[in-house]
Amino acid sequence: MAVNNVQTYLLVAPAVIVMLSAALFIVWRLKRDQRYLLWMGCALACMGSALIFQTTLDQIQVATWSVLTGLGYLCGAWFGALAMGSIYSVSSHPRLGAAIGLTALVMLGYFSLIKDDIVASVHVLSMALGLIQVLPAPAILRQLRKHEHLEIALYSAYLLFCFYTLSRPAIVHAIGYAELNNYVYSQYWIVTTMSSMAFSLFFTFLLLGCAVKGAVNKLSDERDHDPLTGLLNRRSFNEAAESLIRDRRLQPISLLVGDIDHFKSINDSWGHECGDMVLQNVSLAMMNNVRNKDLVARFGGEEFVLLLVNSDIERAKQVAARIREQVSANAAGLPAGKPLTISFGVTVLKFEGNLQESLGQGDKLLYKAKDSGRNCVCVDPDVGFLAIA
Repeated sequence: MAVNNVQTYLLVAPAVIVMLSAALFIVWRLKRDQRYLLWMGCALACMGSALIFQTTLDQIQVATWSVLTGLGYLCGAWFGALAMGSIYSVSSHPRLGAAIGLTALVMLGYFSLIKDDIVASVHVLSMALGLIQVLPAPAILRQLRKHEHLEIALYSAYLLFCFYTLSRPAIVHAIGYAELNNYVYSQYWIVTTMSSMAFSLFFTFLLLGCAVKGAVNKLSDERDHDPLTGLLNRRSFNEAAESLIRDRRLQPISLLVGDIDHFKSINDSWGHECGDMVLQNVSLAMMNNVRNKDLVARFGGEEFVLLLVNSDIERAKQVAARIREQVSANAAGLPAGKPLTISFGVTVLKFEGNLQESLGQGDKLLYKAKDSGRNCVCVDPDVGFLAIA
């Protein structure tokens, strides 16, 4: 099939799309955990390849090869929906998308190989592409975080392209059906290729922005959290706590300093793997008893610190007691019958108070709990001492 000068010019847009897909593949090779880059790279590769192939065809060949080119576009839409579902952790309904695609291919075969009707073929393909693309959109909207501007821009761009695809039959009607008699040189084809390139450029830019943001967030998360338990580390806890104690709306604030009893003997007797499991189970018990705004940190070894906002000393004592009970009830990781206990020191963190002084006070109360036989909660002297057998 010979390619003339006009077709060469029209090949620029799909060639750009294929190059964008290559860029996404390269980034995915560097960031394998961001699978959506692979899926969107596949989407652009399918769409760009189909556009390139169709642009080189004459009018008769367009009808002959419509099922194959349609398969390329439909695969592109399917991979695009898969990518969007992966980004927002929702289902792209791949089986439903595959069913829509197969139905569209059958209809394309009928309207090109049996009944020559290019207008019907355009309508069928446009509707099928739009329906496949829009499948994950409702689920994404339900869980879209309003404060994430990049995610909103990405979703908006995707939704706009879905609506554009679904509106192609109206575009064909506005341009005129006679235009399609010379399909590859029609205004419809030029609009389709140029809009596909513009969307691909903008969408790839947003996707790469999401990839960079994801990498930065991962590095920040690794910096701020203890790798074994997933809790905040000492540095990140101190930074977050300093911010919270300056917010009067969060008063009163209580501080709990906890320590697993006889933890060294656990490591010495049953090994560090057993000790790691104990640390993870204790961390889970703590997270199960706090709210989203509360802070839970592993300060090192077997020592933990909890900051409870809008919590007086009585509620703090109750939280400590529940954690102690859950830890005792779930001694997973230890041999059967071996007890697991934890002790707490509980104090109050005043508005704009000194965090380090309060931590020091919590440590003193923890040592008092240890000296009193362990497996208990000790609070500030003006509130009293609470021992739990």
